[in-house]
Amino acid sequence: MRKRKRAERRMRTKSKVAIVGAMTIDEIVNGQQLLERPGGAPVYSGLGVTMADGVAGGYVSVGKDFNYDIPSYLKIIEKIIFERTMRFLLVFNGNTRRLTLKFSHGKIPLHLEKLSSWDGILLNPVCGEISSSIFEFKAIAVDIQGFIRNCVEGQEISYTNKFNVRVKSELSVFHANRDELLASGLSICDLHEMGYQEIIISNGSDGFQLYTKNEELKLKPKVVGSYEVGNGDFLLSSYFTFRLNGADPKLASQYALELSEKFSTQGLNVLPR
Repeated sequence: MRKRKRAERRMRTKSKVAIVGAMTIDEIVNGQQLLERPGGAPVYSGLGVTMADGVAGGYVSVGKDFNYDIPSYLKIIEKIIFERTMRFLLVFNGNTRRLTLKFSHGKIPLHLEKLSSWDGILLNPVCGEISSSIFEFKAIAVDIQGFIRNCVEGQEISYTNKFNVRVKSELSVFHANRDELLASGLSICDLHEMGYQEIIISNGSDGFQLYTKNEELKLKPKVVGSYEVGNGDFLLSSYFTFRLNGADPKLASQYALELSEKFSTQGLNVLPR
């Protein structure tokens, strides 16, 4: 406990994390209930940054049909306007879920010079709105999901696109869930060679594994809630923020796990109002 307290005191706070990705409109069907709400990585990743004592910025895209408030914890850096917002239909049926793309839009023009004052950037597309490239930045986190999704309007999402995003950074973090990693055909070694120093692989209720160049850590939650949307976004962003704030990988993993337990039970209500 004393060691943890000393580590907490050494951590500098309020790192600024810029999240790049589309805002979405999500239609969620669970049994007989239909809920429509705003979504996308900026919502869930922004919450993770905020809960980890960081400042969340959004380099986002929306459509002219987006009539929702953007969360107050998200400082808008850039807002790209398209004709339509990306819209998804998410259907839960027991233990299964189906995700269908209803509307899409084009690529987000990304100008890294506009992010130069931020401590780190988090690339987290939902459906190919960020171009694959080699990204150079002082600290960078990448979620595989929106890069490997094959997104066709009116069709269920599949994971068939190749992941070829390479990074050059002082701190680089990668996230995928177990199914996404399998679909990508990439190994942990492959990801290290692509420039990712720290790799998080989520595995549902079994928690996640963290791979660094020197060790592998496995963390399993004590509490698993029923909230099932945005968990990976929240985990990656909170871990990345703790690392930027000065925590080492092991401590950042423990802190991110604790916050993820809360998010899985409380969802977007986890943030005190």
